[in-house]
Amino acid sequence: MTRPALALLLASGLLAGAAGAASAQGAHEWPVKPIRAIVPIAPGTGGDVMSRIVLNQLSVQLNQPIVIENKGGAGGTIGANMVARAEPDGYTLLSNTIAHAIAPAIYPNLPYDVSKDFAAVIPIGNVPSALVVSPSKGFKTVGDLVAAAKAKPGTLTYASAGVGSSTHLTAERMLQSAGITAIHVPFRGGGFQPEIIAGRVDFAYSPIATCLPNIKEGNLQALAVSGAKRASSLPDVPTTLEAGFADSDYVIWVGLFFPAKTPREIVDRLHDEAIKALQSPAVRDRFAQLDVEPMPMSPAEFDQLIRKEIVSNAALARAVGLKAD
Repeated sequence: MTRPALALLLASGLLAGAAGAASAQGAHEWPVKPIRAIVPIAPGTGGDVMSRIVLNQLSVQLNQPIVIENKGGAGGTIGANMVARAEPDGYTLLSNTIAHAIAPAIYPNLPYDVSKDFAAVIPIGNVPSALVVSPSKGFKTVGDLVAAAKAKPGTLTYASAGVGSSTHLTAERMLQSAGITAIHVPFRGGGFQPEIIAGRVDFAYSPIATCLPNIKEGNLQALAVSGAKRASSLPDVPTTLEAGFADSDYVIWVGLFFPAKTPREIVDRLHDEAIKALQSPAVRDRFAQLDVEPMPMSPAEFDQLIRKEIVSNAALARAVGLKAD
């Protein structure tokens, strides 16, 4: 080997080593500037509220601002795509709901791969939904609602936060279990509660985190909850399982993600900080008020959950013929 060639080889090696050291140092020092968090759902919805509770606490722990941007639309896929295409430097974060694992079943031509284009960090928690109606409808139980739907097939209406949203699939699981049909009225985001209260739409599933105030004020009546167990904030309201509707349980989780090639040191650091956040009194107390159950999974366990739910949601979408408008 000639002397110039040897010098070039040594220089390349030194540069590569320096780049690796810089990368490792950057991961160790992260974060050194504000973090951008994309929340691909409407402000004030259950997933948005859960995201903000945890992200605000993480901002305190990391000593850096976390700037939250709501980028709703297309079942959360617009915001998710922004993160999938972002620089994987630890400064763009996605906080998404279970809609993240629903999207492949609804949108066959997604511009990203849910399984490959994201680094799962942690699911921060899950919350059941309440099956709510206007008190003026006269339904006292979920059985009353089902009986009305069977008496006049295809005439009842139900609202959701959009085609393929978690509120949509929660309702579809219930309809399929009960053997009834209803007309879907999708809204962009979660702003359908006024329509339920006014009685213009017959029913909806709404995360307890967002509908509880209206239930307590008597504007909405909760007929059932979608979890496997009763909600502590609605102890007198049965689950749909208790009401006799098998396989109707469904909870909404919210999780944190980075772009796929984000350094593992940063992913692990955020995971560890999120665990601390979930144990902090500020988060623990707010989650308890909203019936949110923390989910302190490892990144690998979260990845496995997502893969499992992609399959499960695809099966449900096929069974009920779900597709994006």
